[in-house]
Amino acid sequence: MRKQTKIAALVSATALLALGASITSFAAARGTWMLVDGEWYCYDSNGDPYEDTFCVSNGKDYYVGEDGMLVRSSWVDYDGDMYFVNSAGQKITSDWRLTTPYDNEDAEEEWYYFQASGKMATNKKIVYKGNTYFFDADGKMLTGWVTADGTDVVNEENSINTSYTYYADETGARVEGDWVLTVEPGVEEDDADADYYYYYLLSSGKVATGKRNNIKGQTYFFNEDGQMLSGWVMGETTGTGSDAETVYSEIDGETNAKELVYADNVTYFYCGGSDDGHAKKDKWIKLWRPVDTYEEDEDNDKFWYWIEKNGEVFVPDSTGAATGDKYQLADASLDLKASDISVIKKKINSKDYFFNENGEMLSQFINVTDSGTGKDTLAVGMYYFGGSDDGSMKTGSETVRDDNLDAYKFYFGTKDDKGTGERKGVGITGNKSNKLYYMGHLVAAQDYRYQPVEITYDDQNYLFIVNSNGSIQHSNVAYKEDGDTLIDARFLDGDKEKIKFETGDTWYKYAVSNDTRYILESGSRIDVDYLHAEDVMSIITPTNSNVASSSNN
Repeated sequence: MRKQTKIAALVSATALLALGASITSFAAARGTWMLVDGEWYCYDSNGDPYEDTFCVSNGKDYYVGEDGMLVRSSWVDYDGDMYFVNSAGQKITSDWRLTTPYDNEDAEEEWYYFQASGKMATNKKIVYKGNTYFFDADGKMLTGWVTADGTDVVNEENSINTSYTYYADETGARVEGDWVLTVEPGVEEDDADADYYYYYLLSSGKVATGKRNNIKGQTYFFNEDGQMLSGWVMGETTGTGSDAETVYSEIDGETNAKELVYADNVTYFYCGGSDDGHAKKDKWIKLWRPVDTYEEDEDNDKFWYWIEKNGEVFVPDSTGAATGDKYQLADASLDLKASDISVIKKKINSKDYFFNENGEMLSQFINVTDSGTGKDTLAVGMYYFGGSDDGSMKTGSETVRDDNLDAYKFYFGTKDDKGTGERKGVGITGNKSNKLYYMGHLVAAQDYRYQPVEITYDDQNYLFIVNSNGSIQHSNVAYKEDGDTLIDARFLDGDKEKIKFETGDTWYKYAVSNDTRYILESGSRIDVDYLHAEDVMSIITPTNSNVASSSNN
């Protein structure tokens, strides 16, 4: 240590100005400053230099080292605490410094904060200009995942604890009320194989988990690790009352390949892509099934799902649901596509739709064979729901084209009318506006101008005479074509009795007979081919098919 000579006389105020711009702006409060050999020293009243301490000038602290010399731009280890003095030698207070660590000048520079006392902040959080910052035991400002559990402040290396794990951005400020896209704790961001996840930090800085209903106006879901979930999301609730807990997870078709199945404790959501993430609400979506989502195989079908206003995907309770078969009009016939599927009706935006038990919208032709029980009871019969991107139940007259683009006419009930047997959406069987229909399709003479047609309903046969437009003929005359009698409907042989038209049931009025034999007693009365309605529009049910009830949209 360099020992300085005692100075008997104090430096005058004028001499103090010689400290220069960095010092002279402060008035000496402890000790007296003097410039000796180009360096500043602080002396006590006895003329002895202070050593390894702070001297006060104009309310500011300046540090002199073990040799009494003013220390500048350096770390200061004083009384077991670390400080930093600037280029003027002044102790930094309530401010930052970017510098190398005090114990390793060769290390990279780090940010440090010095409190109002000048002490370096260690193992604590500091609020500075409205932002919260974290500092480890060495005083280094932390970024990334931080654990501050009240005992230690460290970069988190293991997992997220929602009670005391936070995220500090590249400036060191704790993220509050905002998103971050980053890796899991303990994973290096420059790792080429690292997975990145979206996290949302609440206003408290804590990591959001579970369901969050109002993040910038949207609903999001997070797993127990705080990672935002996307795509198909399932919420499973365990416990009841105050002990109830819901855990959310992705149904990605890879690690979690669950189907959409109704259960009291399970709900489903769709949350868009990985860069979207908010739950969709009150809308239709067309998606791969959850089990097919990971592959996103274009060979797999997509299905339409309905999402309620609360964000839950409609997956019905199929208990007591009606049962039916799905058909598609192809090459002038209704071909079976799926059998014994559950059928649940739901009204959406004033339109009726059918869904299966997995919440997939049904389309094309659905023949309800079992009405079901309870609230989901449906009238049996053939329904039509348009193409795969339509799905709304059709009523009234419909023209449907097969895969050859040939057009076929249908009629589906517009209302429930017990007097006639008409049911809303169900294909008419019998007479409607003097047209003959069978399971909704128009039955017309095919090879001749007029032909007899037999339809069977409730195990009863009914015989009609129709023309090529499907109009029912109800005159007791001889129906001719090119002068040839096709059907002689004037009198029965022998008894001169007019052929009676069935009038006992309004639904089947204008039927020639409810007993086929009645008009067929004399083979000469019908000189054309006899039609059966079910053959005019074949409803094909393969006996040896691989028709799957799962392919049923």
